[in-house]
Amino acid sequence: MDIIDVFLHPKSVAVIGASKKFTKGGFRITTNLVTNNYKGKVYLVNPNADGKLYDLEFKKSILDIEGDVDIAIFYVPNRFIPDLLKDCIKKGVKGAIIEASGFEEVGDKGLELKKKVIEITQNFTKIRVVGPNCMGLSTIDGDSDSEEKEAFLTGFGVFSTFKRGNIGIISQSGMLNGGYLMHLMTQYPNLGFRYSCSVGNKTDLSEIEFLEYMIKDDTVNVIAIYLESFKDPRKFIELCKKAKTMPNKTILLLRGGITSQGQKATLSHTGSMAENARLINGIIKQSGSIQVNSFYELFQYARSFSMMYKTGKTFPKKGNVSFVAGSGGAGTITADLTMKYGLTLPVLEDQTYSVLVNVFPDWMPPNRFAFVDIWPAMEKAMMNNINPGDVSSQVYKALVSDPNIEGIFNMQFCSKQFKGMSNIKEIIKIAENSHKPFYFWLVGDAKEVQRISNQLGKHQIPNFPSLEEMVKNFSILVRESKNTSGV
Repeated sequence: MDIIDVFLHPKSVAVIGASKKFTKGGFRITTNLVTNNYKGKVYLVNPNADGKLYDLEFKKSILDIEGDVDIAIFYVPNRFIPDLLKDCIKKGVKGAIIEASGFEEVGDKGLELKKKVIEITQNFTKIRVVGPNCMGLSTIDGDSDSEEKEAFLTGFGVFSTFKRGNIGIISQSGMLNGGYLMHLMTQYPNLGFRYSCSVGNKTDLSEIEFLEYMIKDDTVNVIAIYLESFKDPRKFIELCKKAKTMPNKTILLLRGGITSQGQKATLSHTGSMAENARLINGIIKQSGSIQVNSFYELFQYARSFSMMYKTGKTFPKKGNVSFVAGSGGAGTITADLTMKYGLTLPVLEDQTYSVLVNVFPDWMPPNRFAFVDIWPAMEKAMMNNINPGDVSSQVYKALVSDPNIEGIFNMQFCSKQFKGMSNIKEIIKIAENSHKPFYFWLVGDAKEVQRISNQLGKHQIPNFPSLEEMVKNFSILVRESKNTSGV
């Protein structure tokens, strides 16, 4: 059996360092496993603890456990790890997740400890290791708010909200299986994740094994990676190139430590040695992965690709978009941004234009190109006692039928005062029935913005905090569709 499959889908786990004290990481890891319906067996190991936690009995040693143990999760001071690993090997444990720090990232003393681990494990032939200095692994099998709620979460931050999706994370920063992952899951409650793998110092298993696994896994469409070093650059390039030839696979990469200051930080963070910036850029370029510049960008792009795959939308190849707004200023800025990011607001087909001419007033006819300032059409409708929502529906239906247009940008004004004019439910229906992606920029009353944002999210339609983010995210879809045979 693939060892990564054992790590991500274990039948049994032992929490070494489990504790009844809610301030301890061992308590929180146990809480994650038990309260989120992990279906495997959970064993608790702590020589200083008695009694039970969550009706699970504490064992003094992993050797006292009667059943088999697939994975041992270590949340103990690093000085205890060598002897505990020996016990795990005696027990026949297949893998260890070492969350303790204090290895090569702290200098010579930590390097000695690393050498001991390599020696004890006989260069990891006796037991495989994730970490050290990591936040563990997560597998989401069912949404937290559903009857199928199920997750294998080994980090020491307690999760209560999560959704299964098609994004896999591989990270050298524990934050992406901890606080930042929690932030994403709560800020974007309709954004789903399949795996999050914190690899830490990569003493044994690294991004390579997890990337290979996720490329093969049909439940993963988007792989978001944060690295401070490449374990095997040639293999990384080979795997990324393989993904480019596959349907429904996109790899996004954020690389830390590309400046002299960043390299100093990586040395103290994960013990990663400095790599030449030109070498790093060469690896990224050869891999064909999409390079991003921040954690924010990494997951904005991941969200865009995730929703495209989930809804089966057609990826844009030319970059032809339409923008529907109630503001000329927003249209002007968006026109500038489309040029900046290599997109086009094309000339409308005659049939599309004739629909717009019919609903716009004579005193303010529509543009011939694909920026639709819809406000005059709404005013005309209200003056003639026509439901403005019906007019906007006609406009959207005409635009999605236009063969020159590959996607629709929308500026939506969110306000209780204009709720009657907001045709959001109908627009969502039109978007769901179209193979073209719809992107939104929501403005107005904060509560209404949040309400409509949630409404869009439930239907896998993205909205963005700015016009530039909206345009930039769409441009990435175009770039990827031009550069891959997989999409």
